[in-house]
Amino acid sequence: MKPYLFCPACGNQLEKGFIDGRDRMFCPSCTWVHYVNPLPVAVAYTLNKDGKLLLVRRGHEPALNEWALPGGFLEAGEEPHEGCLRELYEETSLCGEIDSLIGVYHREVEMYGSLLVIAYRVTVADDTIAINHELFEAGFYTQGLRPEVRIPLHRKIISDAALSGIIP
Repeated sequence: MKPYLFCPACGNQLEKGFIDGRDRMFCPSCTWVHYVNPLPVAVAYTLNKDGKLLLVRRGHEPALNEWALPGGFLEAGEEPHEGCLRELYEETSLCGEIDSLIGVYHREVEMYGSLLVIAYRVTVADDTIAINHELFEAGFYTQGLRPEVRIPLHRKIISDAALSGIIP
């Protein structure tokens, strides 16, 4: 994400300053401060009725062509669990139910900057998948036959789910 150069409130050029214990951009004219806040993301650790894990192969950057858990950015006015289920449905046409929270994670990524990622365990009764334009493929896999997930955060979520006894 590109940083602000001009104040969105009054249009004057921003300056660097040490505000609230951090270096921040601010407007010397109207005192607006640019607080760089994380973007909220929800991720679905999704299991079918047989206990197989849903993995998707990404069709866009970041992590183009990598195997991952489904998920994406929350939208305005959306609760994290709602965004998790919406992203799951948009990407795979799967309707799920939230079972539990796996964890909340912070990551810095080159493409988007600071992310706050909320991971949920989701179960689906009907595991018929229809992918959208964001994916190359998707499927449910047993632990021994899963494609390799190389995205560090997604590996961490899978590991945390196993450590907490969330997986069958």
